[in-house]
Amino acid sequence: MIDTHSPSTAVVSSIHKVASGIPSPGNRNTSTHVSAAFSRFSDGATFSSMAKQLNDSAARANARDALLDEKELGTLARSVIDKLTDSSYHTNKAIHDAEVPDTQDPDLLERASQATRFTNGLAKNPFAGLSQDTLRLIIYDESGEFTLNERKAAYRENYQQQEAWNREMCQRYVDEYNETGKSTQTLFMLLEHYNALPPIEKAQYPANYVDNLISGDSSALDMLNSLKNEPSDDQLPNART
Repeated sequence: MIDTHSPSTAVVSSIHKVASGIPSPGNRNTSTHVSAAFSRFSDGATFSSMAKQLNDSAARANARDALLDEKELGTLARSVIDKLTDSSYHTNKAIHDAEVPDTQDPDLLERASQATRFTNGLAKNPFAGLSQDTLRLIIYDESGEFTLNERKAAYRENYQQQEAWNREMCQRYVDEYNETGKSTQTLFMLLEHYNALPPIEKAQYPANYVDNLISGDSSALDMLNSLKNEPSDDQLPNART
């Protein structure tokens, strides 16, 4: 529970934990976000190889999310993250570095090579600047379309963007409290983001996440209870500065 009676270090730590894992707004249907990637990776009416990869990856993600229940998605997500971050990744680094895409496309081969160099500190991240929606497609794609080092690079970029978001939300929480004595709008921004997460991300949160998030703020609790009586109760109010 977040204590909104004072913006102490403990409160900031709590809101950082709440914000952790919550990216910028997205849509539950993954495929709708690929258009943003197309604008960067396509030329006129012809989609680039990267854009086609993302389109195919989005289709696989939607099929996966329709097939697996929340518990199964959570298990899969944890397995993927462990694969990219635990000691086995480093133990098998030589194997990962030797992996190349099953393609003759020079752009895809170069991108995979750059990702490998990046994971060894020898190049820039080939996925730097991509949206978190796009990065998640790459991270959780188990089809073999992306090498493990590419997925690792996407994970690293996503992590950096997430940390920036966490810091922003921590500061907003404190600023709103100092101005109003509560942080209701910040909490509802977190809820907006949570509602926008794709299923595989949302599955990593506890079932009582929403209740725990707002239980320390009576105004937020009242607002959420009122929403339960609205026809479209899956949409939270638009919290803005």
